[in-house]
Amino acid sequence: MIQVTDIYIYPVKSLKGIPLKEAETGLRGFKYDREWMITDSDYQFLTQREIEAMATITVSIAKDFLLLESSKGHELKINLNAQREESVQVSVWRDTCNAYDEGEAASYWLTDELGYWQGKTLRLVRFCSDRKRPVPAKYLHGREAESAFSDQFPYLITSWDSLKKLNEGLRENGKQEVTMGRFRPNIVVSDIASIENKTSLDLISQDGNYEFGLRKPCKRCKITTINQDSGEIIDFKEPLSTLTSLNFSSENYGAFFGQNAILLSDQECVISVGDLLQTSTKK
Repeated sequence: MIQVTDIYIYPVKSLKGIPLKEAETGLRGFKYDREWMITDSDYQFLTQREIEAMATITVSIAKDFLLLESSKGHELKINLNAQREESVQVSVWRDTCNAYDEGEAASYWLTDELGYWQGKTLRLVRFCSDRKRPVPAKYLHGREAESAFSDQFPYLITSWDSLKKLNEGLRENGKQEVTMGRFRPNIVVSDIASIENKTSLDLISQDGNYEFGLRKPCKRCKITTINQDSGEIIDFKEPLSTLTSLNFSSENYGAFFGQNAILLSDQECVISVGDLLQTSTKK
């Protein structure tokens, strides 16, 4: 039986994630997941691909505040309930989204901690909850799904089987093993072999409370080369080179790890570590 072993959210895109015992699901992803994003002063999105040190900023959520803490111990508090009236337009990949700018104090703090990007200051923006950023229709099979500031899909599901195979390959190549944190998943499961080739599967909780549809194997990028504790790159080629040679996905050539997914359940529910899942093949 497949089991949910780990759950994560990443409230600020490309900053540290938060491990959870349970999380609220939604069409847009887990509550608070990728709801904030760092941009330059022109509102172009930035990630660890541009600024590796983003990996070193810790994120937590209290009752009323989003809290960021740098590796130097400096803190930034953002009021979760602040009233915003005017939105700005921000870019994330090919999409233009409406968001709220979290203000000058956040901009000063981020720029001071992470530095300027190509001579521009940094901004912190929050996704407008009353707007939609739909997942491309070709992946939905007639269903609905949207995301906030994630790359494209609301959920990323990975398996320990894939990590085991990857680390075996890395050892054979004389390279350092990597942790699951390099792949920034939302859900980690046990007992699914070759999840990257399981795009035809739906994952259904044993009690029937929720259902996820696997939609697209996740092609990995530079972020997997970044140590998610230190923000350092020890080997610019790994684990991407080994992932490519292992050819986890038969759909495309490249470095694939995990599956992008959407929520198929009609209502919001709670997923918990330890939940048991069943599989069903899409018709």
